[in-house]
Amino acid sequence: MLLRTRISLLGALVIVVVSACIVFAGFQREELIRDQFSDEVINDQLNLWANIIDEQIEHMEDRLWLVKDNQQLIAALEDQDVERIRLLGEEIADHLKIEDTADRFDIVYPDVTLAYSSHSAVFQSPIIEPTIAGEAIQRALELSGVGNDRQRNTGIVVATPLISPTTKNVVGLGIFAKDIVHALIEMENANASTVIIANRRGRLLEASDPAEWNKISSLIDLREINTLQTISVDERFYSVIVLPQVATLGSLVGRLVNISDVTDHVNEQQKISQLTIWLICAFLLASMISLHIYLSRAFVPLNEGVQVLDALARGDTQAHIERTTHNDEVGHIARAVNVYRSNLIAFNRFKRSRERQRARQERFIHREMTRLANTLDGEEREALLSELQQLGQIVKSEIESAKQADHNMTAVFDSESSSVRDSDSLAMVAVAFQSMSNRVQDQYHRLREALATKEALIALRNELDIAKRVQLSLLPDQLISTNSLDICGGMWPAKEVGGDFLDYFRLDDHRIALAIADVSGKGVPASLFTVMTRTLLRNTVSHVDSPGEVLESVNQFLEQNNNENLFVTVFCAILDEHTGQLIYANGGHNPPVVCDRKGARELETTDGIVLGMFGDMEFENGYFELEPGASLVLFTDGIPEAFDANDEAFGDDRLLDTVAGLPKKSAASDVQYIFDQVNEFVAGAPQFDDIACIVLHYHSHK
Repeated sequence: MLLRTRISLLGALVIVVVSACIVFAGFQREELIRDQFSDEVINDQLNLWANIIDEQIEHMEDRLWLVKDNQQLIAALEDQDVERIRLLGEEIADHLKIEDTADRFDIVYPDVTLAYSSHSAVFQSPIIEPTIAGEAIQRALELSGVGNDRQRNTGIVVATPLISPTTKNVVGLGIFAKDIVHALIEMENANASTVIIANRRGRLLEASDPAEWNKISSLIDLREINTLQTISVDERFYSVIVLPQVATLGSLVGRLVNISDVTDHVNEQQKISQLTIWLICAFLLASMISLHIYLSRAFVPLNEGVQVLDALARGDTQAHIERTTHNDEVGHIARAVNVYRSNLIAFNRFKRSRERQRARQERFIHREMTRLANTLDGEEREALLSELQQLGQIVKSEIESAKQADHNMTAVFDSESSSVRDSDSLAMVAVAFQSMSNRVQDQYHRLREALATKEALIALRNELDIAKRVQLSLLPDQLISTNSLDICGGMWPAKEVGGDFLDYFRLDDHRIALAIADVSGKGVPASLFTVMTRTLLRNTVSHVDSPGEVLESVNQFLEQNNNENLFVTVFCAILDEHTGQLIYANGGHNPPVVCDRKGARELETTDGIVLGMFGDMEFENGYFELEPGASLVLFTDGIPEAFDANDEAFGDDRLLDTVAGLPKKSAASDVQYIFDQVNEFVAGAPQFDDIACIVLHYHSHK
C-alpha cells in the first residue's frame, strides 16, 4: 500500500472518529435535554393532578356543613332509624348533585357498616376502606383524598365524623365523593390529551376516552412509572406519561396515564435528524476526497525519486534525474540520488580491486583447511572434508552470481570490461576455517573431559552402590512370624540411597519394638543421617521401656550433633505380644493405619514434633490394644504423596481403601500389595520421594 494511501486512510479515519465523537456528544446532549424535559413534564403533570384533586376537595369541604349540622340525620343515626336515614340521605344527595358538589353520598355507622349510599349497586360498599373509616370514626378525624369501593368505583372523597351534641360521641361518618372522571376531563382539557386510570395489570378503571386506551394499551409499559414514553400506532406517534396513582382512602394501586398525540412533532424531529445525517455524510465524503487529491499531487516528486532509486537497486546506474536545479522537493531528491549513484560507481571499482587480492588469499586458506582436516581420523575427518566441499560449491555459486551482476556494469566501465570479478567469499571462508579450528579444539577438550568424567562417574557409582548396600543391610534381615503375629517391611528409595528407614526387632520373649522414620531430603546426606538415627533408636529402645523417652533421648543427641541442619520424623512403638498392648510415641510422622472390625482408620496421634531441630522436647506416649485379626500399617509420606502423570496424589483416602482391602495372606505379600497399588496408580510417573512400609498382622493373645 502506497504511503499517500496510508496517510489518506489515516486522515479519513481521524475525520470519521472526530465526526463520530461530535455526533455522539450531540446525541448525548440531546438525550440529557430529553431527560430534563421529561422530568419537568412529569413534575408539571404531578402538580397539575394534585391541584385538580385539591380543588375538588376544597369545593366539597365547603359543603360539609350539610351533614355536620344536620341534627335530624345525627338523631336518626343515634336511633339507627334506617328509613329516616335513607330519606335524609336522598335529600342531601339530591342537593349535592344539583349544586354539582358531589356525585355520591355515603353514610357509615360507627361499626363501619354502610348505613346509606346514593350509589346504586347490587353489593353496596362504602367508597372508603373500612379500616380507614373505622380509624377516622374512632379518632373523630376528617378525611380527604382518593378512594374506591369494592367494585373499583374510584372517586375524590371528603369524609367528616357526625358527632352527637348530647353524648359527644361519633354516631357515623358522612362521605362526599365525586367521580374521578371529572378530574380526568379537567386534566385532559388542561393538557389537550387523553387521561385514563388503569390498574397495574392494564385493566381500565376510568378514562376520558376509553377507545383511545383500547387502541394503544398493549404498547404501554405500565411498569415504567414517572417516565416519558413514545409509542407508534398506525403511523401515528403518541407521548405517554405513566404516573403512580394510589387511593389513599382505598385499596387501589393503579396508574394515571396521560396520552398525547405528538405525530407532527416527531415527524419534524425526524426530518431534522435525517438532514443532519446527510450533511455529516456529505462533509465526510468531501473531506476525504479533498485530502486524497491533495496528497496525490503533493507526492508526485517523491514518486519520481522512488522510481530512480528502484532502477539503481537493480544495478542500472545509467538511471538518473536530469532536473536538479529546482530548489524544491524534486531538486533535493535528484541531487541526493545522483550523489548516491556516484558513490555506488566508486564502490564497485574498489570492490573489484580487492576481489583479485582475496582470490589469492582464498586459495591459501583452502589449502590450510584441507591440511587441518587431514589431521583427524575416521568420521571427524570425513565430516570436515564434506564441509570443505560444500564450502567450495558455495564459493563457486557466489562467483557465478557476481559475474551475472557485473554484466550491467561493463557498459559503464569499458576500460575494465575484460576483467573477471572474483567471489567476495574471503570472510565466509575465514569464518568457516575458524569454525573448523574451534571444532577440533572443542573435540579435543571434550574428549579429555569425557575421560575424566567417566572415571569420576564410575567411582561415584561404586561409592553409591556401597552406600546402598550398607543402608539396605540395616533393614531387618528376617521376618518376625509367630502364632500371635506376622511382621514384614520394605523400602524403595527415590535415589540410589534414601532418607527413609524402618526397623523392628525383639526386645525380649514377648515384646517387639517397631520404628519407621523419614529424614528431610534424599541422597547420601539423608542416608548418613538415617544410619545415625537408626543406631540411636536401636540402642536407646533396648534399655528404655517408654517410646516417648526414647524419642526425647534421640532428639537431644541429634539436636546437639546436627551440623547439616537436617531433621527426621519418627514413629516408635513397643508391642506386647501376649496382651496386644501397643505403646507408641510420634515425632511429627504420619500416623499409622489400623484395620480391625471397626474398619481402616488412622491411629490416634500423640503430641510431638520432628527430631533434630529443638532440644529439651517432651514426647507423649499413646496406648492402643490390638484385637485378634487386626492389622497395623506403618508408612512414610512417599505413599500418600506419590503423584501420577496428571499431578494427582495417591492420597490418604486411597491408602485407607488399600489397607481395608489387604489380602492378609501374609505380611510380606501385603507389603508388596501396597507397593503394587502405588505403582499402578502412578502409572510410570517418576518417583519423587522415598517409600517405606511395615505391615503387622496380629492373630491372637497367647
